[in-house]
Amino acid sequence: MSTRTPVRTSPLPLALVGVSLIALAVIATAFGLVVAGGSYESALPGLPDPGATVGWGTPIVRLLTDLAGIATVGWLLAASILDPSGKDGVVSRTGRHDLRNAAISAAIWAVLAMVELFLELANVLGIPLSEAASPDLVSTYANEIPTTRALLFMAILATVVCIGAITSATTGAAASWTLVAIAATSLPALAGHSAGLGDHALATTAGVAHALAAVVWIGGLMALAIHAARRDMPLDRAVRRFSTIAVIAIILLAASGAANAYTRLDTPAQVLTTGYGQVLVTKTLLILALAVLGWIIRARIIDNLGTSSRGMVFARIAGLELLVMAVAVGLGVALASSPPPRIEALLPSYGESLLGFLYPPAPTTSNVVFGFHLDPLFLTGCIIAGVLYLAGVVRLVRRGDKWPVMRTICWLTGLAVVMWCTNAGISVYAQVSVGLHMLQHMTLTMLGPIFLVLGAPATLALRALKPAVGNERGPREWLIWFLHSWITRLLTNPFYVFFIYVIGLYGLYMTPLFGWLMGSHVGHVAMQFHFIASGYLFYWVLIGIDPRPKPLPYWGRLMMLLLALSVHGFFAVVIMSGTTPMAVEWYGVVRPEWVTDPLRDTLNGGQIAWALSEIPSLLVLIVIAVQWARSDDREATRNDRQADRDDDAELRAYNDRLAALSRRDAEPPSR
Repeated sequence: MSTRTPVRTSPLPLALVGVSLIALAVIATAFGLVVAGGSYESALPGLPDPGATVGWGTPIVRLLTDLAGIATVGWLLAASILDPSGKDGVVSRTGRHDLRNAAISAAIWAVLAMVELFLELANVLGIPLSEAASPDLVSTYANEIPTTRALLFMAILATVVCIGAITSATTGAAASWTLVAIAATSLPALAGHSAGLGDHALATTAGVAHALAAVVWIGGLMALAIHAARRDMPLDRAVRRFSTIAVIAIILLAASGAANAYTRLDTPAQVLTTGYGQVLVTKTLLILALAVLGWIIRARIIDNLGTSSRGMVFARIAGLELLVMAVAVGLGVALASSPPPRIEALLPSYGESLLGFLYPPAPTTSNVVFGFHLDPLFLTGCIIAGVLYLAGVVRLVRRGDKWPVMRTICWLTGLAVVMWCTNAGISVYAQVSVGLHMLQHMTLTMLGPIFLVLGAPATLALRALKPAVGNERGPREWLIWFLHSWITRLLTNPFYVFFIYVIGLYGLYMTPLFGWLMGSHVGHVAMQFHFIASGYLFYWVLIGIDPRPKPLPYWGRLMMLLLALSVHGFFAVVIMSGTTPMAVEWYGVVRPEWVTDPLRDTLNGGQIAWALSEIPSLLVLIVIAVQWARSDDREATRNDRQADRDDDAELRAYNDRLAALSRRDAEPPSR
């Protein structure tokens, strides 16, 4: 590590640069709004008009809110991953400074999110800002409108991040708050007009992915550029680490940008014939320019960042990148605030409009098993998980190590099950039939995770990843930290796992929560994530190969499995004994003609829940028995080896103890 004395630049020039970048982003936003057709126009007489302050202020404040969120993520990313760290993950002096900056940015972010909430409320209701700020109006509508609800939760999370950043002293805590901040930045994308377009899943997934990639990329580069200008820490390791993050972000931006364009344009010609398309093309060209600048840094500068001159060159190029990014962010806000050219196709019924697609035909084995309905989130996630796993296996093989073939087969089988549940015909029918939803749910939570757990991905990663140098935390060290953290201790606690996996069934299906979650794409995705995660945690505790805190004894695992099976069976009996259809607020609306009896459909769901719980439980019971037997064999082998090393000292000591007791018993009693 370099020992040169840090040379700090005056904060005034950096502040002027920051103000200039914000001003440039504001100008780009205004320009994009005018070209894309999202600028404010006075309403016709007699129609509600919030006024020019709200019309122009809403996108401008949205831009400022986004920039504050980007800055928060950037400082947290620097403190947790990019900055030098001390022993045992304690943040350095530079990291503490970055955490303080993150807290300030988060506080500003929370305030701007609330200001944007008032502006959005005024914009949606068509009233002046002074009326929208009324406490009665806010309490009535703020949680009812998706965009304002997202901003409310964003402000809450930003406040939590602010407090967390102030009180954090380790890179692990900083990383946790980084994830919270990144999640908060995605909330507007979840509540935007993506859900109003066709291809709900693709539009929402692409919007969230685009936002997350941009936030991480821009935020990280901002923090690095400021550190380079101040010359207050070595840059070579930080830039190398961020370079990998930037490459992933660029790829994700390109893929999600193409998907966004597909969901917002009716024809390719609209790219050039509409103002929206022209702004989109301009933003795309700017991102390509950023990719070129990033390549220049990676190819020509990154290898010699230890020298002062190279550090200043990096600072200048990074500043140029931020200049282009400011324009791109402004244009992105303009696009998000403007109506897309695509006109949503009207579907024949209200239920089909809620679904976003036509009702499927009556279910057959071919339609359910071999049909296809794209879910880009789970499809892409499964493909990436499979590729990374195989890459780890290949690295071990090339190194001369062995990896059990059955673990690879189990992992790929588990991913195939998840892909089938989320992308096959069952994924469509599960949205209109309770019975087929239960088929999807039970397969997703009781079968897929068994194979995923037996694939032992964490063990593979620990063997394939290279250790970091010194006190720094690389991917392998972060994985070790997670496996030994209080988070994992909580997640693998048998009582918590049992509650989430089994008792959660009653909280989901015996309350209005089920119908409410089915009513939105985000809720549906969250429910599927819950199924996969709860199943994975449950089987990790029972049959997991990966290391975890305080493994449960095998007899305890057997008792937990039998208890879960009985509680699950009772749940199925309750459904089969029901007298009213389940989740009528959803399934009663999205009801194809072939669902003639909703109550019978619900009862079928109970029968499926009963039947499908038997096979996975039997499979897990066999695995527990095999692992238990192998554990006893390994223990016996260890004892035999120990006996060979010490000439069976333990047995001889035991025999000597018995002989001593025998001699004492044989002695006559003393008087």
